[in-house]
Amino acid sequence: MRKLLLLLMAMMVFALPVKAESVYSIQHKDHIRQDYEIHIDFPNFDGLVNKKLEEEVNKGIKEEIDATMKQVKRAGENSTGFPVLYYGESSVIEEKEMISVILTSNITRGDYYESSVSSINFENEKDGIFLKLEDVAHIDKLNQEVQKKFSSDPETFNIQSFQGVRKDTAYYIKDEKLTLVFNKHEVAAGVFGTPEISIPYHLVKKEKPQHKKSVPVPKTV
Repeated sequence: MRKLLLLLMAMMVFALPVKAESVYSIQHKDHIRQDYEIHIDFPNFDGLVNKKLEEEVNKGIKEEIDATMKQVKRAGENSTGFPVLYYGESSVIEEKEMISVILTSNITRGDYYESSVSSINFENEKDGIFLKLEDVAHIDKLNQEVQKKFSSDPETFNIQSFQGVRKDTAYYIKDEKLTLVFNKHEVAAGVFGTPEISIPYHLVKKEKPQHKKSVPVPKTV
């Protein structure tokens, strides 16, 4: 009986799910001066299948952050009033082979507060590539669905000022939904921050590019 009990316990241990090793780690950067402060959390990928793509992803994240840091430093150095505060946040969404990095920049100076969002989307495959919004969704269909969403909630969204989804609008795909993340003030009042809307992916889905060649990380505006 004792042997049977030990055998059952051993089987239960081996049956426990093994947590997959993360393909990235979170890095932190601080830079504090009298005229500006910078505090950033960002992912550094070290476990992607395609090492060349991994290098380009990390480079793209760094370039995105560095560009904002330069703007903050310049604004702080030219400011004679309140210091400029830059808080950079990030999140990583994994959906099967697709990975999305959402980078949010929060910049404050006195009573001024602004947030903007960008995304870097790619496939974690041997022949994986970067995927822009227009690579995964039909933009015309996407605009139609976005307008429907906005029209159904006029108290939140400003449908009159909506000119269409930007091709570099931040996005991610999760649980069969395509989620767009807008900049502050872009489609709603500032009180709503960086609003997100989710659309059933099958309504706008576009077949991914057939070419399997890594391309440079898409530039955001």
